[in-house]
Amino acid sequence: MDWKRLYLYLKEHGYDVYSMGQHKGKCTAPYIVLCNNGSTRTGVIEYSLYELLLYYPTAEYSNFESYIDGIEKALNPLFPTLKLTDGPGVHYLDTDINAYMTSLTYQVQKFSATNRV
Repeated sequence: MDWKRLYLYLKEHGYDVYSMGQHKGKCTAPYIVLCNNGSTRTGVIEYSLYELLLYYPTAEYSNFESYIDGIEKALNPLFPTLKLTDGPGVHYLDTDINAYMTSLTYQVQKFSATNRV
């Protein structure tokens, strides 16, 4: 599992997904910004972190938790390859784009292509 596969998986499951800096303007519908939060290595094992920044229109806050739950359920079939390690976080109000925002952080464990003989 890598960034591109996770991006395509979310798209295939009907989510509006962007990379950082791609979405422009106000939040008129829910969307996800998918970020690669780097990786760490322990011997031949690599742990990659992917953060999903979830944005939801301010006028529809009562549905925000259901949206978050839906994303978690959509990604659950990818377990144990993809593990939820943090979140959902605090809900922040972003008045510049008229959205609430929270995040989910997932970890992928795989064999590293480096540190091998």
